[in-house]
Amino acid sequence: MRIEASAAFTSSRPLFPLFIFLFFIPGFHARNLQQCSSSCGDLTNISYPFRLQGDPAGCGDVDFQLSCQNNTAILNFRGGKYYVKGISYDKRTIRVVDVNLAHGTCGLPYKSLSMSEATEDGRFPSLITFWLANFVNCSNTIPELTDSKVPCLSGDTSHVYVNFSNRNLFGYEIPRNCKVISMIPTSSENELNYPYNETTLKLLATGFDLRWSVECRNCHTSGLSCVYKSNNNPRIFQCETLYEDYKTLLPAVIAYLVSDHLIVKALLVRFILAPLVVFVFLLHKCLTTRKTVGNAEHVGDLQMLPKPVPCSPQGHTRNLPSDSPKQVLIAASIERSA
Repeated sequence: MRIEASAAFTSSRPLFPLFIFLFFIPGFHARNLQQCSSSCGDLTNISYPFRLQGDPAGCGDVDFQLSCQNNTAILNFRGGKYYVKGISYDKRTIRVVDVNLAHGTCGLPYKSLSMSEATEDGRFPSLITFWLANFVNCSNTIPELTDSKVPCLSGDTSHVYVNFSNRNLFGYEIPRNCKVISMIPTSSENELNYPYNETTLKLLATGFDLRWSVECRNCHTSGLSCVYKSNNNPRIFQCETLYEDYKTLLPAVIAYLVSDHLIVKALLVRFILAPLVVFVFLLHKCLTTRKTVGNAEHVGDLQMLPKPVPCSPQGHTRNLPSDSPKQVLIAASIERSA
């Protein structure tokens, strides 16, 4: 037995280093992802989960890959191109600016981006500030928007204005003969519609902040929704599973159905069954009373019927009162003599 055990242990010895390798590699790989860093222009210390295109395979996460062009880091996001102005690993935020607006020059964004579009990406689940610059094109001049007119985009038949709001504009808020041709989130913290001047251009050039989250990306990849785990900075996200939703909602749904069922039964008994029982009882009582009265009347009618009248030998009847003894004796003697 000892020889067999020793032989088994000896045969398994080549697998032992493999177990050690497999056990420690995941932890080593995770630490390697955290420690790998690169830089592009003024943006230094690009580390996990971010990486630059061309970095070694063990660096960062490919879903958070940036490109470096002319010493400027670029993020491809929702079909647009954005210069990366800074990454905060403590607050888990990234500051980006549209490539067409980054230099403070007049023009439209490279790609229109609404608030809803900005927060539909699992990698970047929310904005820091919810402000929007709306570029509105009108066929006629709008006098009240004259100060916000964009000169480089306007002409004789086209008048483009920029309007700032804390949400997407509703249809009734857009002037007649006008339409929104582009929009971009901004870092503006007030609702003042600035005149289109250097102040507006600088505001657009500051860009906007996005929150990034690996956990939220993983949730979306798994087909689950992503929710806040903590509202403190940095915001921590977690997956909201359907099981947890059912576990929370199921008791409430059952309680509602039970209470609703009881209420319906009570209303049914109170307003339908109870009146119906009373009606049937009264109807039965009424019919029973009428039958009793009818029987009594029938008996009275029988008692009031006339008694039979005796007939004469010739077949003629005699109307003799039955209570006259004298007439009874005469009729009897006639019958005997016959």
